[in-house]
Amino acid sequence: MLALPALAEWQPTKVIKLVVPFAPGGQPDVVARTLAGPLAKALGQPVVVENRPGAGGNIAADFVAKSAPDGHTLLMGTNGPLALSVVIYKSVPFDPLRDFAPVTLVGTAPNLIAVQPSLGVLSVRELAARARAEPGRLNYASVGKGSISQLSMEMLNAMAGIRIEHIPYNGGAPAVMALVAGDVQVLSLNPTAILPQVKAGKLKVLAQTGATRSAHLREVPTVAESGFPGFEAGVWMAVVAPARTPPEAIARLNAELVRIIRDPALKASLWDRQGIDAVGSPPGEVTRTMRAEIDKWRDVAGKANLAVE
Repeated sequence: MLALPALAEWQPTKVIKLVVPFAPGGQPDVVARTLAGPLAKALGQPVVVENRPGAGGNIAADFVAKSAPDGHTLLMGTNGPLALSVVIYKSVPFDPLRDFAPVTLVGTAPNLIAVQPSLGVLSVRELAARARAEPGRLNYASVGKGSISQLSMEMLNAMAGIRIEHIPYNGGAPAVMALVAGDVQVLSLNPTAILPQVKAGKLKVLAQTGATRSAHLREVPTVAESGFPGFEAGVWMAVVAPARTPPEAIARLNAELVRIIRDPALKASLWDRQGIDAVGSPPGEVTRTMRAEIDKWRDVAGKANLAVE
């Protein structure tokens, strides 16, 4: 019997755009730029990182969704535009499950729930007890309405039956400074923003928000381990292409990106620079992650009335 012919290996013919839905300098931007060089070398074409910030990542996502499905335009997506947007925003011009072809899950990262040492709580369980005992006193900072920084705390509010009030800030740096100054009492944010203040003795970490402990934070318990089983509110990033991108293009992009992401030196760089646990996955894992996240956060957002116009 003759073997079936294999799909011809896809080869890009022009510059590849890797679109980032946020401003330069943030986690997705740094990760995209970390991957761009090795990917360009592997594919034999330049890979240009293009920042298109705005509307919680929706501007960039919509641009990529409506781009030619030829493998030359990709999105460095996060759980913002790929899951949270359809939950938080009343109107979104794209459907993340319908309008994108997943390539690979790049990495995940927990947030860290931190407090001032002067608050005198040593665990999330103690934080919840303080919130019950002193209703209306505790506030938490976030990097903006609809962010995972807010949603992780709203999930804690719902699971613990407490009410820690939300105060949004314009970015991670001012949110951290507000906690250090005592303007707020709690913050859920990425490790690279929190840990320098922890090392300086100005903040205390209570827990990490992932489903399991990060390999880089073995000493920090999860929220689930701290008395709230089932709690999971991590950050994730994935590369996606426009829907109807040819399967051979997706296969080649996946193979090259997974090889790059799993390189030990690059994995170490992603954690050291941005607190990202590198993954590298089959395309189907992205779809499963998106579906699960949309379902989970729709419930949390509904309870907290987080709709944004």
